[in-house]
Amino acid sequence: MLPRTGSGSKIQPIGMRAAGAISGSLILVTFVIPGTYSPKREMGSGDFVALGPSAPVADGSDAGRATLDGRVYDERGRPVQGATISLAGSGFWPARAVQTDAEGRFHWPDIPSGIYELRASKGQWVAPALQGLILDPGTQRTFALRLARGWTLAGRVIDRLDGRPVRHARVTLVAGLLGLHTRRVETDDRGGFELSGIVQDGHSLYVEAERYVSAGPLRYAEQDSPVTVELDPAATIEGRVVDERGGPIDGAWVSAFSDEQRPQTAAATVGADSLGVTLGPVPPISAAGAGARAMAARVTVRSDGSFSISNLPAGSYTIAANHDDYAPAESALVRVGPGAMVPGVEITMRRGAEVAGRVVDERGRGLEGIPVELRAEGERFARTSITSSGGSFSFRGVRGQVSLTARPYELLPVRETLTIDDEGLVTVELPLGSTLYTLRGRVVDEAGFGVGGALVTVSSNNPQTPVRRSTKSDADGTFSVAALPEPPFTLRAEHPTFSPARLAEIDRIDDVQVVMSAGITFLGRVLDDWTSEGLQNVRISLEGPVHADTKTRPDGTFVFDQVPTGTYEVSFAHPEYEAQARRVVIEPPRYVDRPQTLETIRLEPGGTIVGEILDAYNQPVASAEVAWGEPPRWHRAALTDARGKFQLRGVPAGYVWLTARHPEGGEGSSLESVTVRPKETSSGVFVRLPESVRR
Repeated sequence: MLPRTGSGSKIQPIGMRAAGAISGSLILVTFVIPGTYSPKREMGSGDFVALGPSAPVADGSDAGRATLDGRVYDERGRPVQGATISLAGSGFWPARAVQTDAEGRFHWPDIPSGIYELRASKGQWVAPALQGLILDPGTQRTFALRLARGWTLAGRVIDRLDGRPVRHARVTLVAGLLGLHTRRVETDDRGGFELSGIVQDGHSLYVEAERYVSAGPLRYAEQDSPVTVELDPAATIEGRVVDERGGPIDGAWVSAFSDEQRPQTAAATVGADSLGVTLGPVPPISAAGAGARAMAARVTVRSDGSFSISNLPAGSYTIAANHDDYAPAESALVRVGPGAMVPGVEITMRRGAEVAGRVVDERGRGLEGIPVELRAEGERFARTSITSSGGSFSFRGVRGQVSLTARPYELLPVRETLTIDDEGLVTVELPLGSTLYTLRGRVVDEAGFGVGGALVTVSSNNPQTPVRRSTKSDADGTFSVAALPEPPFTLRAEHPTFSPARLAEIDRIDDVQVVMSAGITFLGRVLDDWTSEGLQNVRISLEGPVHADTKTRPDGTFVFDQVPTGTYEVSFAHPEYEAQARRVVIEPPRYVDRPQTLETIRLEPGGTIVGEILDAYNQPVASAEVAWGEPPRWHRAALTDARGKFQLRGVPAGYVWLTARHPEGGEGSSLESVTVRPKETSSGVFVRLPESVRR
């Protein structure tokens, strides 16, 4: 201590094959050269990856398609032949794949434009997923990927009741949040399975077998292998849906409802079989279970009125039948054991009427976008509808005592009660005592072309009517937001490929134009200044036209998506390193998806100071703040524990003074400066406060 003194080649696709989860490190700055690589741009294994610029393809190819080129390397930077490059996203699903040639290169033309996830693998050697890859029409993107060894998950699937192996069970590994990339194997005669090339990028396991309840999502780590998956024998409920005369009701659907809590490993199969934006069935969603579901299964009734609901866990169920022209009906409670089959469940349905109506304001004008709820005696759930542009709504298959309720947002509801005993048409009008408005407009880009799929949120500026509504723009950019109070409004528009747009004080309800500017991908890398290795978990803060935060990945890279242009203050903070800041100007791109890269940031590692805070009577002080520097950096202060001990991390190398403070003990400083060396600990430091602290 010192005394204190003062201050390539074209490869043919290998088919629509599910690609495995993959791992490794992306390398090389991405670049665009139509047709091939330039030797001057093939960089070393330590180079930083960037989402490269897009450029128009010069060969006159289909303007609605894109092209991918690239090269795959091993850990030593050598080209890898026969590596599998898989792609899945909005253009197609399941994943499709191509393979690299003898020089490790791949060329993938004629890809539908869209947003994708790119992966690469060869056996146990894998590379991390490149997510959010935007392929605009007529563009060519080039990437280089490095493979690293992944880990293997081995296990067995057995019957939970008797422990026997379950043969030919389908074991599916789903990688990523949306499960765009999947791998599937079947268990052998001993129930065994093995999945190699797994990385820690988020994955889930789903297990299915005939006559068993499906399991998943299951989460396992490398140290868990080998694992044992126990499947419950599935139960089956069979029956018929008939009318009052005993005749079959074709086109009905039945659902099994259970109020019992289910383990989160129960895999639900209810829902649509398409994403709606891509080809192929919906992949399993790789996320932790959301808890028990009331509806365990749903099937369509056959033409003879019969149904069979299988793959049910043991328990108690109510079978509910629905049909557009009949009032909903339910069975009595059905109890079923593991692997059992309960036949002969019969549900009788009665024809109902159609209820058609309108929701109108005080002027008698139809109101669009008003939720209308129908509750009928004996029905398990309320039915809901949203009024059309003329304020109209309808419900079919209605019978008995029913109540209709119009529920305008932030306004008092209006209710009408009816008794329906026949099968005809019943009309009703629900008048509201207020005037509501519909805001209409269009979202366009800077060139005036419509932007479809933008999320448009409109808020009332009047504190007396705090209404907030959202909708999505149509393909041509047009939108309408109904059930609004009187203007003025504030509007915000968001879209994955554009920066957010905001309009304040909108005082009209027609022909509102929202212009969205292309967002910029802003990325960079943070290194340890001593080792030149990527630094993980550095907090990056972006302050400017918008505020955003993120953290660096294991390789030290970071990415901000859809950043508006402008001047920003970028700060870098890590508890064990010196903080830094940069001022950057994010400029409009030459191409829509061209990223802007920050120069590499190198953080100097700091040291650690440990010591003790004492009061005027040399007693340890708990919950005192300790900081270094002049003036003290209280924003990075440490708190003492019950024994008065503290630990300050990330202190800059050199000579520093410590200051401590406490509400009762006052503020005091160290008698001498503390010598701090990078990545070393300076101990034996104490600070005495001027006052005593009660205990």
